[in-house]
Amino acid sequence: MAPGVPSEEIARRIDAFQAGLVADGIDAALIVEASDLYYLTGTVQDAHLVVPAAGEPVYLVRRVLERARAESPLARIEPLASLRDLAPAVRAACGEIDRLGLELDVLPAARYLRYVRTFDGVEFADCMPALWRARSRKSAWEVDRIRGASLQLRAAFAAVPALLASCATDRDLQVELEHVLRSAGHQGACRFRGLNGDVFYGAVLAGPDAAVPASSDTPLGGYGPSPAVGRGPRAGRIEPGGAVTVDLVGALDGYLVDATRTFATAPLIEPLAAALRVCEEILETVEPLLVAGVSWRASYDRGLEVARAAGFGDSFMGSVSFIGHGVGLEMNEPPFLAAGLDRSLEAGNVVAVEPKLVFPGVGAVGVENTYLVRPDGPPENLTA
Repeated sequence: MAPGVPSEEIARRIDAFQAGLVADGIDAALIVEASDLYYLTGTVQDAHLVVPAAGEPVYLVRRVLERARAESPLARIEPLASLRDLAPAVRAACGEIDRLGLELDVLPAARYLRYVRTFDGVEFADCMPALWRARSRKSAWEVDRIRGASLQLRAAFAAVPALLASCATDRDLQVELEHVLRSAGHQGACRFRGLNGDVFYGAVLAGPDAAVPASSDTPLGGYGPSPAVGRGPRAGRIEPGGAVTVDLVGALDGYLVDATRTFATAPLIEPLAAALRVCEEILETVEPLLVAGVSWRASYDRGLEVARAAGFGDSFMGSVSFIGHGVGLEMNEPPFLAAGLDRSLEAGNVVAVEPKLVFPGVGAVGVENTYLVRPDGPPENLTA
């Protein structure tokens, strides 16, 4: 088994979350979503984690209690036989509470209404702003997991040139690269927060299919294997001079890393060749902005400025209005390097920056690296 999350790491996270609860005027939080449970406990079970704004958290486990106690360093891990026992257990852990925090961004409506009936007279609040403030500042332990995941991507990208000689379609190449990733230690499952959120290993897209928009909040879509999925490769032909965008996600011990490289079996046709050079220029231009104190929107605004100067403003980032996103336990974490967002980067943020240019009927090109924002100096490229 992979080593568990160290006890001091869990303690640091709980402390940071509790400080956020105090700042937001929330007496306690009730955590049920898998990524949040893993972040705060080191294990994922069918359970409720009760985190008071001050005091010791209690992990109330419906199943599996033995695994929870074996995998989590928390001191108080107790059984929860029924949701009828939840309110008394919360009050035993926290005393009387006026405001209870819930993960309102993902909590199902049916579960929320059950809590309304269970906690009569309690006001509910969104605890995610406090939790995101903690989760978005990665520790050295977390960054080490992300560095390990990046080695999977390095192995996959290194394998592409040889595989292109034997793969006729983007789907063929995707299948081969998934094998490379799993062989390099990829965990398989990846998390994407929100309703209908799912992500697999990323996407390999060739030719015009790369420019087909999809419902997902991503610059590249693709038709996918069927309308049931609606994105990713469907077996687009890899043609000489056409672009093959390889946008992959590495995953190790729950932590993700994101990178894109563009390949071709012959010199790229225009405008793809010029567009790829512009994508590289955008990335080089944006990198110095990935420092603490710079606004989230600055990277997007600067990238759009470079694209427009090159005549590619209409192609910039396809149908989305961001150039980067945070990564960690999920693919779509804060910070979001998007239009109009004036919050500032902080040391410990890990962001994937992905300038892409999309040309309907022709194809798409792009590059992407994942960076660590450091306390001072330039960012560290985790996917060099």
